[in-house]
Amino acid sequence: MRVSPKVFPAAVFLLIVGASVGLLIFPKVIYQLLLWVVKSFQAGGLPILFAAMIVQALAIPIPSEFVLICGGAAFGLLSGWLVGALGSVVAAFIGFYISRKGGRSVAIRFVGERGIEFADNWFNRWGVWAVLLGRVAPFIPFDVISYSAGLTKMKIRSFMIPTVVGTLPRTFFYAFLGDYFSVTLTELIQHYPEVPQELKGTMFMFNIILFAIVVVMASILVVYWIVTRRYAAKQRN
Repeated sequence: MRVSPKVFPAAVFLLIVGASVGLLIFPKVIYQLLLWVVKSFQAGGLPILFAAMIVQALAIPIPSEFVLICGGAAFGLLSGWLVGALGSVVAAFIGFYISRKGGRSVAIRFVGERGIEFADNWFNRWGVWAVLLGRVAPFIPFDVISYSAGLTKMKIRSFMIPTVVGTLPRTFFYAFLGDYFSVTLTELIQHYPEVPQELKGTMFMFNIILFAIVVVMASILVVYWIVTRRYAAKQRN
């Protein structure tokens, strides 16, 4: 079951702020944490990445972007992308099926009443394009769209096709980031704190990009929180 929608945004925001501060003050700790997750994925193999994509969407509030980046770093671009995308699509189908069989009350237990109200308005506004746009838009957790789609009369084929189309580019981007920085991460840890001169520029760019990812994730969370409150208020009015 999901964390309360009132607690989840604050908890994730504090986690993101903590990660930002840690990156600036204790970069090696952040490097080692990322490397530990990557090695854990490698130890468990591709089934771990597949399972992690499903679990984060259905049970544990972990950003899928983080899982995909670690998957790309652990298994390379192609494997990280395809397995991550497959896990994301399967999780979407499970969410759709749960709400289709369990109804609105069950869906609310997973994503909260405010999330369902937001998704209701999203479907009302975009119609047949709601699933594809919800999958591509970075500020929308797609599990909300999956559960809400199951409450409509939408056929499973009409849900799965735009889900796959929207999932592929999104997962490719984050798997690419993970693959691109996997070697850099290992090198920085091996040489830290006595970083060679030729790696200092790389370390600076790595820190900047990591920090930018953290800021973007925080911004996405804030935008989602504002938008859901706005649509929930419209629904009540």
